[in-house]
Amino acid sequence: MLETARILEIAQQQSRESRLLAMVNERLHKSLDRRELLEGIVEGVRAAFLADRCVVYERGAAGKRAVVIAEASTGVGLPETIPLDGDLRKVFGGLTLRREHLPERAAPYGQGARSAIAMPFIVDGRVEDAMVLSFNDARSLEDSDVGALRVLAFHVGLALSNTRLYERERERRRQAESLERVVRILRDTQYVDEVLLVFAVTVSHELGVDCAAYSIEGERLERRAVRLRESTAFVPEDSIGRPTLDPFLSLEEPSDAETLPPRPRHGLFGEAGGVLVPLRIEGRLWGAFVVRAESGLAEWAPEDRTTFFRTLGSHLEIALTNAHAYERELRRAQERETLAEAARTILSHTALQPLADVMCRFAASLVHAERTCVLRWTGNAYERVGSYGEGIEETLAASGFDTTRRAQRPSPATSADERRVQRLIDGPGYVVIPLSRTASDLSGDTIDAFLIVGSLKPVRFARDDLRLLQELGALLALALRNLDLYEAMQRANRALSESNEFKDDLLAMLAHDFKGPLTVILGYCELLLEASETSDEVTRIFEQTNRLVRLSEDALILAQTQSEGFSLAREVIDFGAFVERCVHAVSRNSARVTIVMPEQPVMVECDANRFRHVIDNVVQNALKYSEGDVKVSVFADGDRACMEVEDRGIGIPQDELPTLFTRFGRASNARRRGIAGSGVGLYISKKIVDAHRGTVNVRSIEHEGSAFTVTLPLTKAEA
Repeated sequence: MLETARILEIAQQQSRESRLLAMVNERLHKSLDRRELLEGIVEGVRAAFLADRCVVYERGAAGKRAVVIAEASTGVGLPETIPLDGDLRKVFGGLTLRREHLPERAAPYGQGARSAIAMPFIVDGRVEDAMVLSFNDARSLEDSDVGALRVLAFHVGLALSNTRLYERERERRRQAESLERVVRILRDTQYVDEVLLVFAVTVSHELGVDCAAYSIEGERLERRAVRLRESTAFVPEDSIGRPTLDPFLSLEEPSDAETLPPRPRHGLFGEAGGVLVPLRIEGRLWGAFVVRAESGLAEWAPEDRTTFFRTLGSHLEIALTNAHAYERELRRAQERETLAEAARTILSHTALQPLADVMCRFAASLVHAERTCVLRWTGNAYERVGSYGEGIEETLAASGFDTTRRAQRPSPATSADERRVQRLIDGPGYVVIPLSRTASDLSGDTIDAFLIVGSLKPVRFARDDLRLLQELGALLALALRNLDLYEAMQRANRALSESNEFKDDLLAMLAHDFKGPLTVILGYCELLLEASETSDEVTRIFEQTNRLVRLSEDALILAQTQSEGFSLAREVIDFGAFVERCVHAVSRNSARVTIVMPEQPVMVECDANRFRHVIDNVVQNALKYSEGDVKVSVFADGDRACMEVEDRGIGIPQDELPTLFTRFGRASNARRRGIAGSGVGLYISKKIVDAHRGTVNVRSIEHEGSAFTVTLPLTKAEA
């Protein structure tokens, strides 16, 4: 009988253990979530042991309290958290407790419990959870019950280990997805502040944490962006001292908040935990970002947390590097545009003060300065020729610039460092830029102009600002040199214009005064020629006097065409009849001249007195350079009236035709033959024809003859 009872008890125990293990496996197959697994187990364990309650406790984040994560009870339940002390501390230390006669107390067994069994769940060598099975009556707990619970605890530990692996893998997958979203969003940002703000917002949203980004400004970390959860009352400080954080910023790995010194830790994290991740751009320490959380980050495995935030920091560094490059290129493009505008401004100003004022404004806008001025040596002192802003005297006093003493250019023996100082002198709140001369003027030993730039803040200008000011100073030096050259050119032009006017006036005066005596001589010659007795000498005097008269008329007309007083007195005339009268007057009814007139009148609008000179020049040239017949034809061609003068004379070389109508232009064969001429007749004729909106052309073959064609537009009615 006893053996049979023993066998039956063993069979019942094995059956109970089998049911419990089957329950664990079933729950593990249904869900790999840790909480769901424990909640499914407690009810089955309570029923299997006929207990009044079954509770699973979890160690709290601070390690001082225990949290109920699964409970099955027939009566009043337990509070959510209880102190982690007494029996419960022993259980979390790895002990199994069996209590058959409990005093009347609630925690951790429940109100009214008289006996209980407490069993730890060991997962990966650590106790994170503990199960408490309590009874409201003082019963004797068998070793078989403790053995069954131990077997159950072992298998639950294995199941929890599986759930931990699953949760860790799921967390890693979630981290990877969060990281991918952060990287994708950062790709669309271009500016540094925008990158930092987007990063802080995205990380805070994805991880459920507070996030802030800092950049290094001198000896402090200045906050550039922050994102806080709505439930967080803590705000990270705007500025944190850098020296105490340097050992942690110099590390390649993220630093846990608990390892930081108390002062910066409290300013960045308050009473919560988190990580500090240093940021480097192009190998240089740039700043850091902090992630703060009351809980949550502690659940990550240390190696997972380090890897994740190091990767996150690497992607942020790449985005910041791209943003810095973009901003740098954008800034340089803006600087190039400003300098190009300054160069265009130089070309549009010919006065010193307006140019200096504009360049001062450019200098202030380039480096965000409040006051600028241009000083130039005037013989006794450096005087201000242009300025921008108020209080430039304060900048001059701070720089120690002596306006009464002329600055000396460094000698060739001066060291390179001293020459550099002469090129640009800067200090707290000021920059002095000597305006160098051009290469042709470098032999001088003085500096006659300076650009002074001042700031209200007593800090030195950045290196990029100094570079821009040097480039602007070079442009301004070039502008001052151009102004000097422009003024010299203006003086030379005025002198040349006065000389040219004097020459034209003198030429017109001589031509006019010559014409009076020549007219008298010509009149007496005509009287002598009309007498019965004439001589070759009188004829020669008459011809040369006529030549002098024509030369004086050419000179007078030439002087008029060069001055602003050349004008036309237009009238409508019959071009054919006008040409015929002029030809008869020139040739004095010579038998060598043949005139071909049109059948109908050809009406033109011209200045008869001016145009007579054209006809005289062309016809007289034909008679002078030809011993044969000369043919003068007048006809209408479309909307033009034409006069063509043909001769069979010496002709003109083809390569000399383009220079025929220039001032003093003569054919070489005429000079070789000794034919007299000044070379201004055709030049004057073309000037007069051009003033009438006409044309004059020539066709010629050397040794065969020439043909000159003069055209004028017909009147509107005639056309």
